[in-house]
Amino acid sequence: MHGSRVWLAVWCIAVAACDRQTPAPPVVEPPGAGETINGTERLGWDQPAADAVELATIGYAIYVDDVRTQLAGVSCASSSTTTAAAGFACSARLPSLSAGPHTLQLASFVTDGGVLESARSAALRVTVVPAVTVVPAFNPSFPMTIATTGGVRIRVELVADGLEHPTDLAFAPDGRLFIAERSGRIRILRDGRLLPDAAASPAETVGGAGQLLALALDPQFERTRFVFAIYAAPSRSGASTFCLTRFREASDTLADRVVLLDGIRASPEPTASLRFGADSKLYAALDAGGDVQGSGDRASPNGKILRLNADGTTPADQAGSTPIYSDGSRSPAGFDWDPRGEGSSTLWLADRDAAGSSRLRAVGPDPGVRAGEQRGIVRATYALPASTTPSSVAFYRGGLFPAFAGSLLVASEAGRHLLRISLGDRLPMEASGGARINSVPRTTERLLQDRVGALRVVAVGPEGAIYFGTPNAIGRLTPDVQ
Repeated sequence: MHGSRVWLAVWCIAVAACDRQTPAPPVVEPPGAGETINGTERLGWDQPAADAVELATIGYAIYVDDVRTQLAGVSCASSSTTTAAAGFACSARLPSLSAGPHTLQLASFVTDGGVLESARSAALRVTVVPAVTVVPAFNPSFPMTIATTGGVRIRVELVADGLEHPTDLAFAPDGRLFIAERSGRIRILRDGRLLPDAAASPAETVGGAGQLLALALDPQFERTRFVFAIYAAPSRSGASTFCLTRFREASDTLADRVVLLDGIRASPEPTASLRFGADSKLYAALDAGGDVQGSGDRASPNGKILRLNADGTTPADQAGSTPIYSDGSRSPAGFDWDPRGEGSSTLWLADRDAAGSSRLRAVGPDPGVRAGEQRGIVRATYALPASTTPSSVAFYRGGLFPAFAGSLLVASEAGRHLLRISLGDRLPMEASGGARINSVPRTTERLLQDRVGALRVVAVGPEGAIYFGTPNAIGRLTPDVQ
């Protein structure tokens, strides 16, 4: 144990083991007596790689008591250490561990026509003794109250618990809330009550072995009953791939599954987002598939925002007759349209780059395409605070919080807070002549810091309340009326 890090050293056994065909097997030198930890530490290791481009293609799996889990939230240094064999210093938060003894092993893998995984590292034995902390929890009888720096008092309420890692939220016109769980289940909240039976099971959505990442309802849902989802799951070759599917809802159940897009490479830690625009077109943001250079390849859907018809075809007004609306992203955490000004067509995307830093990108209409054609181009960028690794974003629309009008809300799972950003004046898209400009927000404020746990998703309800998801619950922010 070094401070708050459990270190695993990753070395190349031989030069031949350092290529894409043979991932480098981790080598661990654990203490003979094991380690006592509290479960909040970060796992650290050094990963050999020729450069940052190769490093970005490597994923990691952790085996806890022989049970494999893909290691999430990996952060690596932007440059290698002075010792060539040590490679790049990497770390990640430990997965959730129950109290007591556990055996941990680490493996690295690459996806190259299939998942190529190294041998497991030597076993590191740890004993978890949870730290005694007092964390405010949801209580439906006694909701907590917080206040913003501007004096806005907010009531924090529990909406539903007993969930398993919510990843996205979608509101139906009849007031129901559709909830995507990472495992693949889609749950429905009706009249403030979580229905006991899932609308769709993992076998129906991700095939039982993937991750459900994004959810969206057709703007004409009352007529079509269409529900759309993006998930990442292993293909027949073992490689992780994206799939865009459409369901039809009836009586709180999803059926008639139709695959609109599939076979698109996903990164080892897949990210995607899905939303309908004001033009009733379906926009899908997909990660770079583990290839940092792929986001600039116009022939690949990876690292792009796609613009589609509801049947998965390319709209007739798309520039170049391709569904690619904009490119240049790596790990999209979410996007939403700027509501400031009537008919705004500016889309703000939260993204993470290879070095682990996070940015917002404003995507506006590309002035270089012919009249009547649609394509987006990045017109402004804003670096998010280092403490805010984005998981989801939503612009505030509604009348419950007038002080929040036009604010961008950024949920941060790793940062354990909800960041409210006031972006100031609208961007002069037409006047900028296509040049990229930097945007400086007027104000930023962290809400719910360490008050309700990790915030995975944020959405604004039709009534103007702010909904958010934690690893096991859905909460809601409403004005605290005294």
